[in-house]
Formats: sequence, structure tokens, C-alpha cells
Amino acid sequence: MDSTTETPARGLLDPRAGVGVYREALVPVAADLADIVAHHWSVRWDLRDREPFAVEVLPSPAVVVAVENGHCRVHGVLRGKFTQTLAECGDIFGITFRPAGFHTLTRRPVADLTDCVVAGAEIFGPAADRFAARIATETDTDMRRGIAESFVRERHIADSGTVAWLNEIVDEILADRTILRVDDLVDRFGTGKRNLQKLMRRYIGVSPKWVIQRYRLHEAAQRLAENAIDLATLATELGYADQAHFARDFKAIVGCSPAAYAQRAG
Repeated sequence: MDSTTETPARGLLDPRAGVGVYREALVPVAADLADIVAHHWSVRWDLRDREPFAVEVLPSPAVVVAVENGHCRVHGVLRGKFTQTLAECGDIFGITFRPAGFHTLTRRPVADLTDCVVAGAEIFGPAADRFAARIATETDTDMRRGIAESFVRERHIADSGTVAWLNEIVDEILADRTILRVDDLVDRFGTGKRNLQKLMRRYIGVSPKWVIQRYRLHEAAQRLAENAIDLATLATELGYADQAHFARDFKAIVGCSPAAYAQRAG
């Protein structure tokens, strides 16, 4: 039995291009882990009679543990665009943590993993290889979810409240488009800027300014793919001083201008 949803992953670029090429599903997480794990996910493909296909993603501020072909890898927060090339046939099963959630498994500064993809064994030792082998031999998504959640529970260390507080801040950035500057967070949550920056680097791996910009670029890509929209208006709504600044930021990360992306993805 597979308990999955077909909702596209946030940050996925040009989602329509992958229709009929691969199947991706988000897998809900058990209630007792919802504070540290955002969701699980599964990608399956069979391209043995087709050309390889590149999936492009603007990563979220979250650590991901993924198993592909029996190998476990830990993806720190990747500040650039991430590209995964799918070829032949295969599948990936992943755990996407809440922004500060992964810290509860290691108590190590998450910034040490930023822009890195490392073998799971570097973080968890031989247990990561055993975990990957169990995932690889199981095809049912719900069974895989159970294996993954047992792996997380065995390593989770309760937190005094900082994890929940930082997750709340990131949730607020995602939900409230009026948050455009770190000072907005300082005022709203009653904390010092340096303290917030320090905690987010340690628990999440990136700065609050980066999180604000990344979620605004997520929104930009989504809106450009879904609707025809005036770029100057979009830039203003996302908090940019002018369209040129927005276009520079978008192209630097996505690799093409907003107008070119809208044409490609629309």
C-alpha cells in the first residue's frame, strides 16, 4: 500500500517537463516526527528507451537524506541549483527534514554540510549502509517510510525548544510575503540579529537573509510557470527594489532570465 500525494515538490523547476518521464510522490510523515521531518518522497523512472532527463531543483533550507541504488547520501542545504540526471531505470527514496530538524540527529553544526553532498556513513557510520540496504530491498513505499522513520527515531535527541522556534521562523518567512528583511524577523520574534544569524547557521546551515531570498525565488518560479505575469509587478511583490535586481538574482540561481523561464515552463 502506498500512502502518497502527487503534489509537486516546492522548488522543482519546470515541473511540466517531467510529466510522463518520472513519477514523484510526497509521503506524509508520522505525527510524532512532524516537528523534525517535513516529509518523505519517492521518485521512480524507467527511461531505458529514452534519452536521460535532467531534473532541476532550487533546494529548500533543509537537509535531505536520500537512498539511490543502495547508497545513502546526506545533502546539506545547497545554495545553488541542484541537477539530478535520470537515466535507464531506478528510484530514489528520501527524507526531507524540517529546516532545523536534522540538527537533532547529530548535534553538529549544520553549516558544516552546506553546499555538500556526503556519504551517509560519514555522518552515521555503518548504520547508514545498513539503512540503505533495507530501503533498496523494499519496494512498498509505506514500508520504506517505516524503515526511514525508525532510523530517525533511533537517532533523534530531544531539543530544549530552539529547533521548534527556528522552524516557526522559517515557516513565517514562507507564509508571509511581507517579510523581506532580517530586521522584519528581529522585530517580530524579539531577538537580536546576530543571535538569529548564529543560531540559523548552526541549526539550519544558512543565514536568515538567504532563506528569505530562496523562498521568494521559489515563489517567483512557481508563479512564472503557472501564470502570465508582468515581471515588474512580480519583482515589486517579492520585495525587490526594481525588476533588474530581481532578474539578476533569478538568472544567477536558475540559469536563465525570468522571461526565458516563463516561456520555457509555461
